Amino acid sequence: MIQLDLTGVPCPMNWVRTRLALERMEDGERLDVVLDPGEPIDSVPASAREDGHQVEVAGNRVTIVKR
Repeated sequence: MIQLDLTGVPCPMNWVRTRLALERMEDGERLDVVLDPGEPIDSVPASAREDGHQVEVAGNRVTIVKR
């Protein structure tokens, strides 16, 4: 599992950095992202779902399985 701590990283850069990490991964790999509450925790999971990935949110931690 790859981990990214993106606390303090503003939108949309947190999604850009998440997407770049996903592009380097193979299908089925997991990415664990720590985000700030509010817009980041709302927008990053939504964007990942729109791209077709499996997403789980637990508090300020988002786990994305690349599809």
